[in-house]
Formats: sequence, C-alpha cells, structure tokens
Amino acid sequence: MTATSPPAGDAVAGALDAWRRGEPAAAIDTLAAAVRNGDARALGALLQLSGQPDAPEGIEQAVYRAVEAAPASPARNRHLAFLIAAGRGCEAAPEAALALRRQDREAGDAGATTELALLALIAGHREPAEALLAEAARAGSGHAIAALLRLGEESGRVAPIARQLAPALAQSGHPLAAALIQATHALPVSEAADADAPAVLPDDLMTALDQAPAGGETLSEAPRIVRQAGFLPAAVCDYLAAGGAPFLQPARIFDPGTGQSRPDPYRRSLTATLPDAAMDLVLWAIKLRMARLSGAGFEQGEPLSLLVYRPGEEYRSHFDFLTEDGALASADLARRGQRIATSLVKLNAEYEGGATRFARLDIAWSGGRGDALSFDNVDAEGRGDKRTLHAGEPVVAGMKVLASLWLRERP
Repeated sequence: MTATSPPAGDAVAGALDAWRRGEPAAAIDTLAAAVRNGDARALGALLQLSGQPDAPEGIEQAVYRAVEAAPASPARNRHLAFLIAAGRGCEAAPEAALALRRQDREAGDAGATTELALLALIAGHREPAEALLAEAARAGSGHAIAALLRLGEESGRVAPIARQLAPALAQSGHPLAAALIQATHALPVSEAADADAPAVLPDDLMTALDQAPAGGETLSEAPRIVRQAGFLPAAVCDYLAAGGAPFLQPARIFDPGTGQSRPDPYRRSLTATLPDAAMDLVLWAIKLRMARLSGAGFEQGEPLSLLVYRPGEEYRSHFDFLTEDGALASADLARRGQRIATSLVKLNAEYEGGATRFARLDIAWSGGRGDALSFDNVDAEGRGDKRTLHAGEPVVAGMKVLASLWLRERP
C-alpha cells in the first residue's frame, strides 16, 4: 500500500485539534510534515502557532527547518527571508535574506521586487526604488501601484505606469485605492523613464536599515520622550496599513478571572497584532527601525501592531509598563522582563483629534504621516515610571492609523 499525503487542509485541522487537546508538539510535527510536502495552508498555520504564548520550547527551530525544507515558491521564500533576517530558529543573517529576495526578483516575483523597492525607499534611495516599483507594477503588484501613486502625490507628477494601472488597483480591493486615485487624478504624468535601465540597489542597504535614526527632537529627558519627523516614507506607511488591515479586530483584553477575552475597558479601537505569517522583509525593517528608535534590538520587540481609531474612539489614560498580578502578567514579566519602551509611527494624516497626550508632563504629540514617537516606560532603576501616564485622545473626524511596538528587557 502506497502512503499518500493528506488532502490540503486536513493537516491544519488535525494540528489545531491536537493544539486544543494540549498537545502542541504533535500539532507542530503535523504541520511541519505538511509544510515539507508543500501544503501552503499548513505553512501559514505553522507560523501562526509559533507565536502563541503556550508554544513549546524549540518551536522556532522546528519552524525554520520545516520552511527551509519546503518546496520553493513565492510564499515560502517570502516567509523564509523573514525568518533568516529576524533570526527565527537560526542565526540572524539579513544579507542572506536580501540575497534570497534578489534571486526571487530575478525569477520574476513581483512581491520580492516590491519588497526590495520599499527597502530602498526606507533607506533613502528613491531613484532605484521608483524603478523597482515600476517593474513590480508592470508585473501586477497592487502594492507597487499604490506606492507609485503615493510618490506621485508627493512629487506632483504621477509615473505613467501608475496612471495606466490605477483602474486595476481600484478593482483589486486595495483599501487605499480610492483615496490614492482621488489624490492623484488631476496631477500631470511624469516623463517616462527608461524601462530598460537596471535598478541598482546600494551594497550597504541592510546596514543602512539597521542604523538608529538621527535628528530626533527630545520632548522630555526623564522620562525619555523623543519624536522623529519623517521616520518612514509615506508609501511604506501605506504598505503597513494595507497589509495589516485583514487582521484588524475590536480591541480586547484577557480576563484572568474568566479565562476569556473581553472588550478593553480603556481602549475603543480596532487592533491587529501581526503574526510571523504576516511578516516580510519590509515589515522586518519597520520593526527593526522602531526598535532602534528606542535603543533596543529587534529581538526585544513584541509583535508589531496596527491600531485604528474611528471618530469618537480613544485610548484612555494608561501605562505601558506591566505590573505584577501573581498570575499571567507575573509569568510574562519573569519570562521577558518589563516593557521598557514604546515606539509609535503615524501611518496616515486624514483625521482630526487623536493626539497622544502625557497629562503629567504637559506633552502632546500628533505628528504627520510617517512621523514617530518613542518613549521609555521605566525610570533609571528599571521601575515603572508613573510620569509616563498617557492617553490617545478621541478622534474627532476621519480615521487614525498607528503602528505600535512594545520593547522588552530581554528577547
């Protein structure tokens, strides 16, 4: 009798059943075997489960080995590049991750080409970024079309390929398509660039991405509060906002008394915590730079989060540091230490109200699209600093979109 692989999806269902029965190791083994057989759904589920608090020790190594052994595909390579750059289950090797995506671009992967373009844009290399975005747009990348439209809005002239493909972006369901098309429809078209001119990425691209941003403005010395103008390009803000949109859900917290989640009494918003399954090299670079802004390393960051506040929604006064509770919070503190810092990036500008306010310091921050704010949550002795009490004020009109990252004492 010849053994056959289970139908796609059966492995996921079986693994989830095993996880619910309290057998995480069996769940991971099932998914890893399916991933090595090319089951795309199992690949996403494996990466999703690897970030769960009750994941077994050594899961990152098992995930990395499974993804590395999976058949090459655009999705598999995207995930593998992130794991390599982030050091998930292996030694962190950003240059090797970049080399993998360069190879994917050469093989015609529009997603890889878009990633390379946005990495170049973050590092300040606009000319090669625009050439790569045009290449990716011609290959069908909606994110590339959106980025070209945003660059056109900034410069006052729209790339010909972006104007040509704007209707396709509208039909694709991209969440920012209508706004971008409306913002650029009356702008002139720029002169066509030489389509055959190669886009040359700088040799020090990954090194540049790993540098702590310079030129920030200190709003408070103790506790440290720093704002950074132009932290992320607008097109990169759009990429994160659009990519995180499918994960948004009403803000909830875990109730230790019931063991269930319930609405957050302090925050009315939509939130998305991005799992490893959603990450790529662009989101890796965003998280890396947000960590560096606080003086921390990538590995100290909790999952990158997206926060969306609609009119009337707010985040009432709160602290970001953790307090002992004799239960889950205490266990979390023992495992990774305190939340020592927070970094925020404003991803849009089409709203009123919603300032981040530190009431005890008489400091408020609104910023513009792509601006960042970073602040410490602890004092010089590492204790929760009550001067950091802060709130996200109610949004008056429009919709406020933020990226948020909490940094911990230990990886």
